[in-house]
Amino acid sequence: MVLKNFACTVPRSLSYLPLRKVVHLFGALFPVIAVYSGKEIAVGLVMFLTFLFLGMELIKPKIRSYSLFKVLWRKNEYEKFASAPLLYLVSILALLLLSYRLDEGICYASIVVLAVGDGLATIIGIHGKMCYGDSSKTIEGTAAGILGAILCGFPFAGPLSIAGGIAGMYVEARSERSDNLTVPFAALLGMLIMQFLVNTYISITA
Repeated sequence: MVLKNFACTVPRSLSYLPLRKVVHLFGALFPVIAVYSGKEIAVGLVMFLTFLFLGMELIKPKIRSYSLFKVLWRKNEYEKFASAPLLYLVSILALLLLSYRLDEGICYASIVVLAVGDGLATIIGIHGKMCYGDSSKTIEGTAAGILGAILCGFPFAGPLSIAGGIAGMYVEARSERSDNLTVPFAALLGMLIMQFLVNTYISITA
């Protein structure tokens, strides 16, 4: 009876593009590049990809007939500006820049929540059977996103990745738009708050 209450009644999104989500997952490589090759390299690469994307958007009317657009762009992005990929790149760039000021491990883990957590939430969730109310998003997708975000974020932020994964995926489950912006910064905020609480507790009990 409990499971029946979560039965999906809303048609699944027809805009799901497997290759696009695979590319989405590869965003987790930017923290790795930052660690092993330097932040400057990672920042430069993201900036290059951002300008490349903007350039493609400018010439979209001339190249949208190519098959690449059919596997990477949603139908509503053929004619309009594709804001989701831009927000994705901007969020990664912003977090890399914030890593110069904030705990870099937390910033890197936030990128992982965006890339792996959000990516898996869609890849696994599209096959899920238990939805949230009138939403097409599934409990299975959220669970996969949390697990993936924690496991892949742990090398960067340790146990704080648990707070980041839960916070980011909670927002993802409730976001209909702009989740490429809200998810990573919800994860960032969740980890910063948990770090503050832990440090406060340690200072009080020391």
